[in-house]
Amino acid sequence: MRRYALQDMVRVRQHREEQASEAVARARRALVEAEKALLAAQTKLAEYAVWRVEEEKRRLDALMRRLLKLGELSDARQEISALREHEYTLMDVVKRAEAAVAEAQARVDEARQRHAQAVRDLEKLLEHRTIWQTETTRETERAEDLELEEFSRPRLVEGEKSSYARN
Repeated sequence: MRRYALQDMVRVRQHREEQASEAVARARRALVEAEKALLAAQTKLAEYAVWRVEEEKRRLDALMRRLLKLGELSDARQEISALREHEYTLMDVVKRAEAAVAEAQARVDEARQRHAQAVRDLEKLLEHRTIWQTETTRETERAEDLELEEFSRPRLVEGEKSSYARN
């Protein structure tokens, strides 16, 4: 049987499909990691927010129970402000982690689309190869049938008349 003329292209498209499939897997792993980072950031923020409120209350209670020295109240305000500022920083970390998850999801979607296109391209070529193989098989069978017909016909020896010629 003849070699399929586009076999090299089939191999290229199979390679592209495999690469696209691996890219989807990599993108999914990156998404999982981004989701883990988001969950960790959210947990840290939630724990810190609870701790900060308790810490502010503890510090204010400590100030309320005694006489304050000059500047102690403003120092306490600055400390509490620093605690709140740290909470805002943690909120920013959560927002960045959310953005990273959204970006990772977009990369997964894009990789899936590229993989689907690679699969479609490969399937088209494989379908073409199947049609080509069917046609090649039919042509080979026809050629064999014609050869068999030529071989099975009675041969006329020179000088003999064919039975068709008598009619």
